[in-house]
Amino acid sequence: MSTLITGGGSQTGLALAKLLLASGHPVLIASRSGLVPDGFASVKFDWSDPSSYEAAFNAGPGHEEVKYVYLQFVGVYDILPAAKPLIELAVKRGVKRFVLLSASGEGTEKGPNSFGTGAVHTYLDAQGLDYVVLRPTWFIENFLRIYGKGIKEHNVIQTTIPTGRIPFVGVDDIAQAAFDAIVNVEKLPNKEPILVGADLLSHPEVAEALTKSLGRTITHVTITKEELTKQYLAFGLPESFAEHLATVCEKAENGAEEEHLNDPRTIIGKVGTREWIEKHKEAFAAL
Repeated sequence: MSTLITGGGSQTGLALAKLLLASGHPVLIASRSGLVPDGFASVKFDWSDPSSYEAAFNAGPGHEEVKYVYLQFVGVYDILPAAKPLIELAVKRGVKRFVLLSASGEGTEKGPNSFGTGAVHTYLDAQGLDYVVLRPTWFIENFLRIYGKGIKEHNVIQTTIPTGRIPFVGVDDIAQAAFDAIVNVEKLPNKEPILVGADLLSHPEVAEALTKSLGRTITHVTITKEELTKQYLAFGLPESFAEHLATVCEKAENGAEEEHLNDPRTIIGKVGTREWIEKHKEAFAAL
């Protein structure tokens, strides 16, 4: 029984694929490029092209029976219209369980006011399908992917969150939860776990951890919500999504992410931000 991993070239997709393959579970990585590391089967797949969905279920020997689908949406903003045709096709092809990578923020809870991945969560639930929805808080890896340029070139982290504390979660912990959702679902405390990391830190505290690990001073600089929205727009994000992300940051400053530690659905991961920084400190070398 094979697992189809959509957006398989992403951080969590590849980490999950490695865990599954190492445990003897067949994996099929679906990505826009169709290019994956050696040792993995792949198929070209594009969320913007529903005609590509069928190929994911006709990949050949070893993948005749796709029983699990890991859903993640990279570069997709109107998510439910893209997801529904694949989910419908997967059900017809006998998929046993869907594992959705969602998020911990507002709007991602299932219900009438949900949107984005929250709307997909709501749809899976309304259809009575077997699913697990992973709801991680902010990725530790974003300190390299999003803030890395500023840290390496200017020794600065810019955010709108000077005091809000966040239990940043690592990709490896998210991948482990996804693996359990497929292979050992009984290990999960519920089917909608909120995933957090082992540390609870503010952005200035992260800057202090970087300073200690890198041996040079890294400073946190507070910017306005308007400045942040402009940055997101410059990245090419739609205006509504840019404004939503800026609002998520505003809520984080007011303690929204820290509150997850009091939620009975929460799973605390093994990887802490300080540990992750020390392990990856060479990647933050000054330019």
